[in-house]
Amino acid sequence: MMVKKLWVKMFGGFSASYGEEVLTFGRQKDSKFRQLFQILTTRPGQGFDKSDIAKSLYGWDEVEDTNASLNNTIFRLRKYLETSPLPPGEYLQLSEGVLRFDGGEIEVESDVWSFECAAQEFEKEQDKGRKAELCKKSWELYQGEFLPWLSSEQWVIEKSRNYQKLYFRMLEYLLRVLKEESDYRGIESIAARAAEIYPYEGWEIWQIESMMALERYKEAEEAYRKTVTDMQKTGGLLSKRQQERFRKLGDKMQQPEGTAEDINKCLMEPAPGQGAYACTLMSFLDCFRILKRVIDRGGNLFSLILCTILDTSGQPANDQEYCMKQGEKLCASFRAHMRRGDVYTKYSENQYLLLCIGAEKDNITDIGTRIDIDFRKRCGGRSGIRCQLLDDGNIW
Repeated sequence: MMVKKLWVKMFGGFSASYGEEVLTFGRQKDSKFRQLFQILTTRPGQGFDKSDIAKSLYGWDEVEDTNASLNNTIFRLRKYLETSPLPPGEYLQLSEGVLRFDGGEIEVESDVWSFECAAQEFEKEQDKGRKAELCKKSWELYQGEFLPWLSSEQWVIEKSRNYQKLYFRMLEYLLRVLKEESDYRGIESIAARAAEIYPYEGWEIWQIESMMALERYKEAEEAYRKTVTDMQKTGGLLSKRQQERFRKLGDKMQQPEGTAEDINKCLMEPAPGQGAYACTLMSFLDCFRILKRVIDRGGNLFSLILCTILDTSGQPANDQEYCMKQGEKLCASFRAHMRRGDVYTKYSENQYLLLCIGAEKDNITDIGTRIDIDFRKRCGGRSGIRCQLLDDGNIW
């Protein structure tokens, strides 16, 4: 016969169940008595000072008597637990200003507490194999950010930041151990889920490197391009160390040996579109640097233009959602009014770079005006762009 236990999950979402029966806590996801249960079960059986709980629950609210409010919340949670699927018992133990959740005769398990205990043991453990086991256990427990539906609550923000720090530390250790053991399939699996939870934190690099080690070059290249493209669209940023590692990873990209026909097929643009050519920032940098070398040998002229998206007051826009929508319209203007030989990319949330091949400095004003007029039409006249010449081929 399987022994029932209270299982509380808080990574990636919240759920509490006793056997197959679910504790609902009502429809309001941010209710105070639900949050009190969540706070207490981050460390079931451990004591929490009432003043600390009151600060967590009411610190940012305009509450005259936080102690009275907390007492009322404790009362409400007790009443709920009496009607819940849990067997009768005194689950909330209060003594000398310290409150704790005591399962009594039933076992209480919390993914957060199990994760924290594993992290504590990891820090003390000296055996390399055992440390890796604890990291693997923590990776399995960490199914997502801590209580994402309550991400605006200060106590959740603080705990989430701490859990994320522990997760990153143990995951880095585990991946290094797996690399030493040449377990690239394990690396790929672990890094893939980490990248889903925390995109653009460098886990994609581990994933792509493992694909290359397994000689799955085509998949690695596709994952590499997708990562770069997604980062450009969302404005994701890697640290300088990660950027260098990512660039070196791109340098290692290769295809299996192919015929002349295979190589031509790989090089050609699949479906040439109209207007300027869109590329990632890294590819744009290569295009620009090549052109700088070409012009030194008497090649074609070019102009590098910075286009900044403005808000309705004429200032550089800084709202992420607004910039994303307006950025799509600006790219449409590039495709509609620039030549197929021109190149553009997204530099930051509100900035785009445009490389005009063969364009002289005297034509830049006309180019900027043409793009701005089309962009304003697409925005219904409520926005605009600011164009600035960064390089006419001779500045740097």
